[in-house]
Amino acid sequence: ATFGAILDSRCYLEGGGSAESFLATEDLAVGSIIGKLRINGDPTAETGDINLSLREKNAPVEIIAGSKELALSVELDKEGLRGPSSIYVNVICVRRHSTDPSFVIPVNVRVTDVNDNAPQWIGTPYTLTLSEVTVPGTRILQGARAEDADQPGPFSTVEYQVLAGPYSEFVQFLNPLEGTLVLKKALDYEQLQNFTVKLRAQDQGTPPRHSDTLLRVVVTDADDQNPKFQRESYSAELPVDGRPGELRMRPELLKAVDQDEGICAPIQYTIVQSQDAKYFRIHPHNGAISLLTPIGYADVANGATLVVKATQIDNPDRYALTTVQLTRPGSHSELSTLAFVQKRFVMRIREDTAVGNRILALPTNKPGKHLKYTIPDPVNSQFFSVGSLGELVLAKPLDYEKMTKHEFQVQATDGMTNSTAELTLEVIDVNDWEPRFRETHYEFMVPKSSLQSRADSFEGVLIGKVEAADGDRNDKLELSLRGQHAGLFEIDSSGSIFMRPEQLQSLNESTVHLIAIATDTGIPPRSTSVPVSVKMEGLTLAQSGWNSNMLGMFGMIVGLFLMIIVALSCYIVRSKKQGKSATSGLGLGRNRVHSQAHSSVSSANLVTHEKLAGNGNGNGNGASVTSGGVSVLHMKHGGNITMANPMNNGLHHVASGASSSMALGSSAALLERERERERDRERQRESYAATVRIFLPGIVSRASANGQLFEEEEIEHDSLQTENNNRKVMANSSGGVASGGVTTITTHSTSPANAGSNLLAATDAMGSSENNLTVYF
Repeated sequence: ATFGAILDSRCYLEGGGSAESFLATEDLAVGSIIGKLRINGDPTAETGDINLSLREKNAPVEIIAGSKELALSVELDKEGLRGPSSIYVNVICVRRHSTDPSFVIPVNVRVTDVNDNAPQWIGTPYTLTLSEVTVPGTRILQGARAEDADQPGPFSTVEYQVLAGPYSEFVQFLNPLEGTLVLKKALDYEQLQNFTVKLRAQDQGTPPRHSDTLLRVVVTDADDQNPKFQRESYSAELPVDGRPGELRMRPELLKAVDQDEGICAPIQYTIVQSQDAKYFRIHPHNGAISLLTPIGYADVANGATLVVKATQIDNPDRYALTTVQLTRPGSHSELSTLAFVQKRFVMRIREDTAVGNRILALPTNKPGKHLKYTIPDPVNSQFFSVGSLGELVLAKPLDYEKMTKHEFQVQATDGMTNSTAELTLEVIDVNDWEPRFRETHYEFMVPKSSLQSRADSFEGVLIGKVEAADGDRNDKLELSLRGQHAGLFEIDSSGSIFMRPEQLQSLNESTVHLIAIATDTGIPPRSTSVPVSVKMEGLTLAQSGWNSNMLGMFGMIVGLFLMIIVALSCYIVRSKKQGKSATSGLGLGRNRVHSQAHSSVSSANLVTHEKLAGNGNGNGNGASVTSGGVSVLHMKHGGNITMANPMNNGLHHVASGASSSMALGSSAALLERERERERDRERQRESYAATVRIFLPGIVSRASANGQLFEEEEIEHDSLQTENNNRKVMANSSGGVASGGVTTITTHSTSPANAGSNLLAATDAMGSSENNLTVYF
């Protein structure tokens, strides 16, 4: 049964796994099959062995009855507006004819984006109000924007364009990916007061989706037109009797209006100074001409010609001229000589003045269409023409860069007489050219030799030159560089680009991308740019050289530190060796000599220096206390002392002096034995461990019975603990007494003639009884 259960793979996923995943596009139709579940088993109703169902109610997907296919039941939308942007359900699988629990299989459906949304304009329609003097190239609309609801990518990337149609030549987008509109063509209020163009926003899908909107531009009038008289010329008759009064104008009252209809500035009238102007006056507002003083017939026998000037009150540079022909009744003015009102006309004109505009009026004393005008100069006759009423008209566009001034003559004839006037027209420069580079892209290579030879120099390295020019005659160009690493380079007025090699350490790229910008000095200024690429051929070499220098310096510093450490180590080892050699001079192993003059109680437990008067056997000699552990020699005014090593002959100590336990032979014999012991001690010196400590006062000798050495701390501790006991032992050591494993030999000498006089003399030479000597073996 267990083996059969293992072989039952129903409700498991084919190929393993615990969940199912599917992809579905958001434009998938409702009812379409998303995919087939990879579940082992047969879900058919009659012969199947599993049942499949969904745990969730009202799920956006459904399982086709009797199959493993998963179908879509609702509309999908990646943006989540019209439907779900993802689906997550649980499929329940039940084994038929089995008591096994059901299986839950998670199913995830990911919705992928499609280009189902068109860009939508924000804040449309757009309306602009522009002055007619707005310079072409000016940004007239910024921030025009359309949004695409699709997911980030090509489906939501919007491009802008002006659709072809009427007036589409007036505006254009500065960049297809940016909603900035610029004026492309000059405006003229007198010809076009408003216009409408169509704008389009389009995504980058396949096929693309788009939406359109309208841009309405309202043109406002600017003061760019001169006033204009209703007639080209006027006439009037002088009074017969010559009395002062207002003259009657023909064919109508003299009147001029501003041609800028949106401004319609008020006009002021004046009479241009001439020989006959002193007799007349003109009203500044209505243009009525009056005779000021009485005149005789001889004063203006042939009549007179007045030049009337109409000037805008708000702009004196805007004016118009006309002539008033004055005649006497019955005179034949038509027989008079033809003449221009002025012999010389001077005027300034902008180079962007439109072709066909009237520039100047050339009045004569016989105005009318019967006159014929010609320009003899063949060059200037191409630029200008004169109308039948004497108006100078521009026939060809002006160009300040080619010709800054036009000087020519105009001839007029009535068939009988001729007249000539000189004209001087000064052209005003307009910034109508953008700077231009010779190349569309510049690439320069910096050779290795330049970086190696000037790596440490502050002199700039010339890497190349860009060439730019401006079509405007008086404009000067200013060149500059932009970019992330523009600070590493300089550019002069001639376009030469220099590199600063001293700042190359901050550069970690082999190719530098810059933008060269040329800006002219016109009004308004214009600029253009070009990409510049600089490849550093020797950058890796230069940087590696710099790193090698730094690594070399770092290595020198590390080497210096290592030498110092090695020298210190050698010094420490040598000092330790010298210390050991000095210690071995007193004995091998743990032989040490200490001088502690400051300690007064460090060996109190071993020897207590006392004056033993009347103790012992009454002969004034000291006592010797012997123990199996340690022998201590206590001498009073004694002589020399020699101690044998107990390591060779056991716990045996020989002392010089008097003792109650042995009879004194003779001093000579005792001294001879002591000298023999001393010679033995010198021979065995290399194998002994001795520590000599000098204490003040007293001389104490302590030896270990088993050859072990006692550390200072142990001796000090023993001294403090057994001080009282030792005092008691020493006080009762008049006879041969054994106590505490300590043997004390005390010698008292009262006579210099004693047999141990040599020993006592040696003792006196070492010092008084206040000086103690302790020797550890």
